Amino acid sequence: MSIRHAILATAGHIDHGKSALVTALTGHDPDRLPEEKQRGITIDLGFAHLELPGHNLGIVDVPGHQDFVKNMVAGVGAVDLALLVVAADDGWMPQTEEHLQILSYLGATRGVIALTKTDLVDDTILRENEIRQQLQNSPLAEAAIVPVSAHQGTGLDELKAALTTAAQAMPPHVDDGQPRLAADRVFSLQGIGTVVTGTLTGGSLKQGETIAAFPPGANSRIRSVQSHHRGQNDAVPGTRTALGLSELSRDQLPRGATITLPGLAEPTETIDVLLERSPRLPADCTPLRNDTRVWVHHGSGHWPARLVLMEGKALAGGERQLAQLRLEQPACVWPGDRLVIRNWPESATLAGGRVLNAHGDRKQLRTEAHRAFLQIRAENPEDAGVWIASQLARDGAARADALLRPSHFTKAQIENAIKGLDSATRLGDWLVDSQHWTALRETCTALIDEEHRSHPERPGLPLDQLRPHAERAFNGREVFEELLADLEQNGFKRHQTHIAKRTHRPALPAHLRNAGERIRAALQSTDPPARKTLTESPTGRSALQFLIDTGEVIDISSELAMGAPEFNRLRLIVKQHLRKHTQATASDLRKAMNVSRRILIPVLEKLDRDGLTARRGDVRVLRREED
Repeated sequence: MSIRHAILATAGHIDHGKSALVTALTGHDPDRLPEEKQRGITIDLGFAHLELPGHNLGIVDVPGHQDFVKNMVAGVGAVDLALLVVAADDGWMPQTEEHLQILSYLGATRGVIALTKTDLVDDTILRENEIRQQLQNSPLAEAAIVPVSAHQGTGLDELKAALTTAAQAMPPHVDDGQPRLAADRVFSLQGIGTVVTGTLTGGSLKQGETIAAFPPGANSRIRSVQSHHRGQNDAVPGTRTALGLSELSRDQLPRGATITLPGLAEPTETIDVLLERSPRLPADCTPLRNDTRVWVHHGSGHWPARLVLMEGKALAGGERQLAQLRLEQPACVWPGDRLVIRNWPESATLAGGRVLNAHGDRKQLRTEAHRAFLQIRAENPEDAGVWIASQLARDGAARADALLRPSHFTKAQIENAIKGLDSATRLGDWLVDSQHWTALRETCTALIDEEHRSHPERPGLPLDQLRPHAERAFNGREVFEELLADLEQNGFKRHQTHIAKRTHRPALPAHLRNAGERIRAALQSTDPPARKTLTESPTGRSALQFLIDTGEVIDISSELAMGAPEFNRLRLIVKQHLRKHTQATASDLRKAMNVSRRILIPVLEKLDRDGLTARRGDVRVLRREED
């Protein structure tokens, strides 16, 4: 049986026995700081490892004191299972409630309740009933409640069994090529250098691999990898991981730094979110007001930000609203991530948020199009197809290999969503919204038709007049070549710098018509006249240039012009002769072409310039094969 990995985080009020319980379960005391030993309380994050049947759990032990809630949030940012600890002698306390709300905001829906210190009470039934009542309308409402005593060692086997059951119900971690580690400890070791630890999610990291760290926004190489205190070649998602890094010092990597692959490090300062306040907040809680300065907790870090509500001036308990977080310094945040919002004095947890758009636009915040884009994502937070369709409806197009990368959606989810998307069309590397594309094609058709009506003598619409319409329709995205290819497959032709309908034949302007017809008649001959006889008058020169521009006549040299059919016939003769004989002199080609020397030399020099032939001394050879 393969071993599955998961992260278990403790939660609960101070002095309810979280660290003692972790020690009893694992044999390892997670309190590591001298001050923690001296004061007898957990101040910062502690770590341990628990092996259960079929599962390896990395344990993050968090502080319960109100003054250290920011450290608690840093430890549960990537939690799979929650171990909510409630002391039998104290019962439900303020930090129990706040920690439960934080877990809810972060999407922690699986866990176990440990009723600790049962050796201090005669009966636990009343306390268990009280806890069950408190858990109503929370993600842990149905979680098992297990009475335990870390001091006496009772209930530990039952607790491990309950944790095993909860872990078995958890979906396995997927290696999706989007590894991300939020740094929660950074230190230096002799002989290793800078070491960063955290919980690895989304993909594997390997020894020797190049990673990006933000901050400081620099790349580094992984010197060594450890997981659960064991050195190995790589670390898999769902594990506590330590990375030895080259080229980065301890001072450059604060707690909260994101370690990921270089192509996935996309810092942002503006985040669009669905903000929600717990319905468990008291009815008289202070409303969360627009334009409030707050702390945004994400992963293992937290950043100052200004909160801007999209509608209304305040958010009360139990309410949800679209909002924008304007960070005062950049952070690596991905679509789908969960956030916790705390007040500026860091004395209370205010709300939670789900990232709907990691790179918000402050100017477009309250437009109808942007509101619709965010609202449909908020209503369908786990539907990759809806998220892709919303992006295409907003932007018109996106590179297929970059859609929702990075995000909380897996590659398989994105690929399946694209296959099932009726509202999109695949064009080369791009996926485009079908309505946008149809509208653009109709616009282009109308522009080309108008050009043909207004200027029938021209070869078509100049491409530089078409390009701005594509850029406006798709917000500057480079889909112009895909547009031209699509038009060429749907009844249009491109000629150098113009595009026209396939049926379009440029008509000579009335004042050039007679001269043009004389030139056409003269150039039907296999022995066309000298060019100067065609351009003795200004109208003759203008008519010849028109026929050259439209491709009806080929400009051979300053002394010779030929009808396109006759030139193409001679060109084919030369190609076939050289394919058969490998090389030929001008005399050989003259016999094959059956033309005078006056025609022969300019035509051969034109073929040299076109790249079909090359002169090698007295002979010519094919320079390249053509279809």
